[in-house]
Order: sequence, then structure tokens, then C-alpha cells
Amino acid sequence: MKVLHHKLLRELLAAKGVLAAIISIIAVGIGCFIAMSSTYDNLEYSRQSYYRLCRMADFSVELKKVPTGDLATLTEIPGVTNLLPRIIFEVTASLEGVEKPLSGKVISLPEHENAPINRIVIQQGSYFTDQRQEEVILNDAFARAHHLKPGDHIQLILNNRLQDLVVIGTAISSEFVYLIGPGGLVPEPESYGVFYLKHDYAEDVFGFEGAANQVLGQVAPEYQSKNRVRQILDQIELNLEDFGVVSKTPLAEQSSHWFLKSEIDGLKVSATILPTIFLIVAALALNLLMSRMAEQQRTVVGTLKALGYSNREVFIHFLQFGLLIGLAGGILGTLIGYSLAGGLTAQYRNYFEFPALTNELYPRIVLLGMLISVFFSVLGTFRGVRSVMRLSPAEAMRPKPPLRARRILLEKIQAFWNALDFRWQLVLRDIFRHRTRTLGGLISATVGAMLLLVTFSLYDSAFALLDFQYDKLLLSDVDVTFKDDHDYSALYESQQFPSVDYAEPLFHVGCTLRNGIYEKKVGITGILRNAQLTIPRDTAGNRVVVPETGVLVTRKLAEILRIQAGDSIEMTPVAGDRIARQIPVMKIIDSYLGLTVYADYQYLNRLMGEASSITSVQLKTDPGPVATRRIYQELKQVPAVQGVTSIRDQKEKLQEVLIEQMVVMIVVVIAFSCLIFFGSILNASLISLSERQQEIATLRVLGYTPKEVGSIFLRESFCINLPGIILGLPAGYWASKGINIAYDTELFRMPFTIDTLSWVYTVILGILFTLIAHWPVQKTIQKMDWLEALNVKE
Repeated sequence: MKVLHHKLLRELLAAKGVLAAIISIIAVGIGCFIAMSSTYDNLEYSRQSYYRLCRMADFSVELKKVPTGDLATLTEIPGVTNLLPRIIFEVTASLEGVEKPLSGKVISLPEHENAPINRIVIQQGSYFTDQRQEEVILNDAFARAHHLKPGDHIQLILNNRLQDLVVIGTAISSEFVYLIGPGGLVPEPESYGVFYLKHDYAEDVFGFEGAANQVLGQVAPEYQSKNRVRQILDQIELNLEDFGVVSKTPLAEQSSHWFLKSEIDGLKVSATILPTIFLIVAALALNLLMSRMAEQQRTVVGTLKALGYSNREVFIHFLQFGLLIGLAGGILGTLIGYSLAGGLTAQYRNYFEFPALTNELYPRIVLLGMLISVFFSVLGTFRGVRSVMRLSPAEAMRPKPPLRARRILLEKIQAFWNALDFRWQLVLRDIFRHRTRTLGGLISATVGAMLLLVTFSLYDSAFALLDFQYDKLLLSDVDVTFKDDHDYSALYESQQFPSVDYAEPLFHVGCTLRNGIYEKKVGITGILRNAQLTIPRDTAGNRVVVPETGVLVTRKLAEILRIQAGDSIEMTPVAGDRIARQIPVMKIIDSYLGLTVYADYQYLNRLMGEASSITSVQLKTDPGPVATRRIYQELKQVPAVQGVTSIRDQKEKLQEVLIEQMVVMIVVVIAFSCLIFFGSILNASLISLSERQQEIATLRVLGYTPKEVGSIFLRESFCINLPGIILGLPAGYWASKGINIAYDTELFRMPFTIDTLSWVYTVILGILFTLIAHWPVQKTIQKMDWLEALNVKE
């Protein structure tokens, strides 16, 4: 072994405590990178292979009813390569022993397997047989939630008739990787399912012989861009205008795909931001360590140069120090990252339905992680030793001249300085005379506090969303949706249901809103002016009274259409006469789910030429289980009911998911933040201890106890970390603001809020981590051989 290798090994063993802290920070950074990058690849590769397997549609067009023979012209549109007409309806279901009315989608499939678009993957049982028409294939999650298997029976209300169907199999589909019901945020397989029927049977029961109400399509690869797909959809809408186009949806806006892609894209961003934070902190810590080591070994460096070692050899020797740290951090980070990726991937299996979603070890990601680890480590080492490398052998062999005892700025304030205890004077001089080390500690504390506040802010925002949506905006307990429009008598009948305390009507109109070149397909919801179960609120959270005329538009939709209060917009219904109408925008309101528009119930009816029509009712009910069971039994007997949504259950499910995810995230981030504080403080304090051994020994000779000496270093840590924590608060605020803006989408938005306790918890945890990090420093002081330290080293 070469002399320099022996020297390197001794130095690594001598600094093992500090190195363990730095390697841990690097390992966490690389672990985050590998975990998130691997999970990203796990999801993205599974998505791509799943879409190929099922031949995922590039777009869908929903219509009232179109003869399949009239779809032939669509294949002549440039870019369209494949079409599949099908029948799709929202239905209710009934299972023996299940009290709650179940709902879902009925979708028709070709009688024989291998549909050209949106195929299904059988999980249990088989595809349709030739034995009977009344067969159904269930989506696998719904079947698992209700312990259904092939051979069991389920009842569906199809076209107002109760049909008994035999479960022939269960399946999954790329169309419903993330299946949520209307208005939902998380999958509820126990309440909402997908029911696949033979196309011929669906035609018969719905009266759609030779017709369909949805068209799926695929486009050629060169037409896959967003603008080209949009142009194809516009042309399809023109061709099918006579058949009542309700909506046209490119793959990018399809609900399941949007949720899945948003999660995947979020992982990609997180795989860059979070690891970079940890690696920058590690590079700063390593820079401080190597600067100290290089300065302490300047005479050794000079001697090596005098003995014939070149600058290049000595420099490579020091770089090997950083290289080994980077390799150690990379290897440990790979192990951590692979384990974390396994946990994240397993978590996603609870929400996303894939044929196979496994955790793989990707050599490309591991190699990139190792390179990143080595790069940041070598970068920190390079900056730490380059100043010593510039010295000539003769100059380097002389001990480093003592620092000039310049007065710091605070010493010029005589009254203040003289009032300080000498230990405080020692602390302040050391802080201001070692500006690089102080800056490194300040940045580390700022980053740690920022991470804590961002995490607490996400927790606060998630539950603010719950509070706004379910305690301020939607106050009903059960929402009942009808298959067709009903007159006002449906409200009176709903009020007669057992356990119903209060009921309100809703009138929903699907339409296209236009403002010049901007347009959006949305729904306008008509509510009573004095509504008690749906209460629109402005951006400040105050109740907004529904105007007698005009509409209330949510903030996000106003941004999309480039409108503001007082403007007039064009509204074209997707059903009925489809005549464009001009309606005034009375006020901009806030909402965090979807793009809702509210209008006065009577005004919307008049606008549509109706007389008190109802599409759904909201019910306030007795919350007791017996009362809930009775109302569910009644609703099951009403054929006109299309869907029953329990707002209470929806809130509880969402709250359960949020609490589970947020608690895990908070624990992980607290651990990571503690590591940043611990690593940076330990590194800086041990470096300071090494440089000030004679000073510490002198204090011990003078009678100061280890505890009193340790308090000097604790004060120094607090003087650096408290300002860092305080700086981390505004940094965390703006980082949280940025995340809030990033989550501002059409389907989902997060309210921006940070509770007072979140600020307090951030400061308290920052202080607690500082105290924890001081413990090994105090132990080192107690074990120090202060008599040996008194010897003057030449």
C-alpha cells in the first residue's frame, strides 16, 4: 500500500464520527433520488406497458345517441386510425347483505374478447360466454371489496328495470387505473364499480339497437400532440353535431390518466428538488471538513511536496477522501432508496390498479445516483483543499500564521460588548471570524426549518380543503341523482323518506361556456337562493348569496375563460335546443374541486325553458346507523335513482387517506430535517473543537467544568441555528406558496394556509434538534485529554 493510501486510511478512521454524519446526509439525498426516480420508473413503465396491452384510447366522445353506421365518416379524418362505438351509462346496483345503494358505470364490450380499443385484463373467471346474455364482468377492486367471485349474482337497474346478472369474471382496465366516482377524490371500490356487459345485451336493455353514446378513438403516432388531437376532436364534433355531442375528452384530460400522470410527474420533480437540498448541505459540510483538514496538514502537505510528490498527486490524495465518502454515501443511499422505493410502490398499489406493479432496481438510476453522490462529494473536497495546494513547499512547511486578532463589528459597540460575559464574547468572535462555517450552518438550519414548515403547511392545506368542501360548501349528508329530469314533486317525495330532516333541489345543466376564443365544457348547478346544503363562498370564505340572474363562477374557471365579475359569457347547452345564450357573470367565488358554476334554481330553469325541473336532491338526514340503513333501503326501491352519494362517507374516506399519508410524510420529513440539523451542527462543532483544543484545555485548567465549556459550543450552535430557523420560516412560506400554485389544476386545487401551531412546531423542533445534535459534542468534550491539548504543537 502506498504511503498516501496509509495516510488516507488513518485520516478516515480519525474522522469517522464527522464522516458518519456527512455520509448519512449524502445517503438520505441519494436515497430520496433513487427512491423517487425508481418509483417514477416503476409507475411510468407499468403505465406504458399497460396502455399498450389494453390499446388505450387517445380520445373519447360522449353523445346522446348516434347510429353506428354514421361513424364511418370519422375514419376519413386525417390521423384517426381506429374507432370503437360503445354504450356507457351510470347505474345503481344492489347486492344481498349490502345496505348502501351501490353505483357505477355500465360499459358495453364486444361479445368476443380482444376489443380493438380499451381492452380489459381478466383477473378471475373468464370473458363472456355463449351460454346466456345476462352476464357481467366486474372491475376487480369492486369484486374484492364485496367478496364477489365468478358464479355470484348482482342486480343492476338498467333503463329503469331491475336486472339480475351472473358474474362471469373480474377484470382490470387501463381506462380505470385510478377509478373514482362523480365528485370523488379517492377510489371507493366498496361504493363505486364498473360493470361490463355484452354490447348486444346493452343495446337491447337500453334501446340502443345499432347505436351508441360514446365513441373511443386512436390516432396515428404523428398526430399524438395535444394540439393535433384537439383539432381531430373539433372535426369529429362538427361531423357528429346532429347527434348531440355532450363532451369530447382527449387522453390528457381523462380522469384516471390525469390523476396517474400528475402523480408520476410530481415524483419526477420531487426526485430533483429534495435530493439536491440534502446534497448541497452535505457538500457544504464536506467543504468545511476538508478546509480544516487541509489547513491542519499544511506542514504535512509541504513536506510531501518537498519529498518529491507533485501537486497533482497530493491533490488527488485529498480528492480520494471525497471520492470514498461519495462512494460510501452512494452505496448506502442506494440501499435506502431501493427500500423506500419498495414502500412507495406498495403504497401506490393501494390506489392504482395495474396488472403488475413491482419495484425494480434500475442500473441507470443507481449509476446516476452514484455519480451525483461522487460529484457533490468531490466538489466539496475540491473547494476545501485548493487554497493549500497553491502554497509553495517552503511556505506550506511553516505552520499557519495565527489569525489576525481584528475586532469584529460588535466590539465597536463598547457598551454592548462590555456588558457581555467573556464566554459570549468567545462565541461571537468565533462566529464572525469563521464566516464560511457560520454560513454553512445557517444554510443548513434554514433548509431544515423550511422542510418542516412546508410539510406542516401541506398537512394544514389538506385539512383546510376538507373543512371548506365538507363543512362550509357541501353540508348535505346524502346526495341523490336521478337518471332523467324530474319535476318539483320529486323533492316532496324525497322529503318523505324516513330519517330525512331537510331536502333541497338541484338542477344541473351541462353546457359549453365561451368568452371569445376561450371555451370550456362545464356544468351549471342551479340552487335555491337561500340554500342551506350547498353554500357558495367567495375567495375570503364568506357566504355568497346566489343572484336572481346571472351566474357565480369559480376562480379557476374564470382564469381559464379570462373573465371577471361584470363580464358576459356565452352558454350553449349540450342537450336540448343547444341554442347559445348570453349570461352575466355576477361574482367570482372559490372552490377546490372541479370547475363548478352556480346559478339561481328558478333562473336556470327559466333560461332552459323548464318549469321547476330537478336533476338531483340533497338530503340532511339523521346520522344514526339505524336511520341511515332505513333511508338506504328506501332509495334502493326507487328505479329513477341513478346514484346515491354519501357525503359523510366521502369525507371520512378522504380524511382517512389524508391522515395516513400525511402522518407518514411528517415522520419522514422530521427525521430528515433532524439529520440535516444533526449532521451540520456535529460537523461544525467537531471542527471547532479540533481547532480550539488549547483554548478548551486552558478553560479546564482555570476550573471550568466540561458542562460549562460545552455551554460555549451550545451557545454558538444556537446563535447560528436560531437565525437559520427564523430565515427558514419565510423560505418555507414561499416554498409552500409555490407548491400551492403547482397544484392549481382544473380538477384539484389546494387552499394555501399555515396554522399558527405549524410555525410554533417548526421553531420548537429546530431548537430540539439543536439540543440533540449538541449531545455528542458534549460527550467529546468530557472525554478530551485536556492535558495533552495544552502541549504546544510546532
